[in-house]
Amino acid sequence: MYKLNQRLDQWLWHVRIFKTRQLASKVIVSGKIKVNFNIISKTHYLIKVNDIIQISINNKIRTLGVLKFTTRRISPKEVDMFYFDKGYRIDPNLEKTETSFKSKPNRIGKLNKKQRRIIQEFKERNVFVRGSNV
Repeated sequence: MYKLNQRLDQWLWHVRIFKTRQLASKVIVSGKIKVNFNIISKTHYLIKVNDIIQISINNKIRTLGVLKFTTRRISPKEVDMFYFDKGYRIDPNLEKTETSFKSKPNRIGKLNKKQRRIIQEFKERNVFVRGSNV
C-alpha cells in the first residue's frame, strides 16, 4: 500500500537531505523551507507527491521535487528514486549581505594595551573640548 502523504521532517530525513530528524525539524521551524513556494514552520506539515520543496541553507537554495515516499531511511544509492533535484542556486539577497560585511572594519580580536590607551586619551581630550564649547 502506498502512502498519499508524509510528514515533511520525516521525509527529509528518510531521503538523506539531513543527517538527523531533529536537524530537519530545526531547519523547518526556522522558516528556511518552502513547500510549493509557501514558507513552512511546522514539522508535521504533510507533503504530497509532486510537491516542490525549496531548502535555503548557507545562502544557497536547493530545489527538490517529491517523487514518492518511504517508510524507512533509505540508502544513498536509492535516493534518486524518491526525489528529483533541480540543483542549487545562490540566494538573491546574498549580494546585500556581502556589501554590509565589506563596510565593517577588519579588526580581529581584542585591542592591545597601547591601542586602548590611545582611545582613552582621545576620549578624554574630546570630553574637555565638548565641555569648554558649551
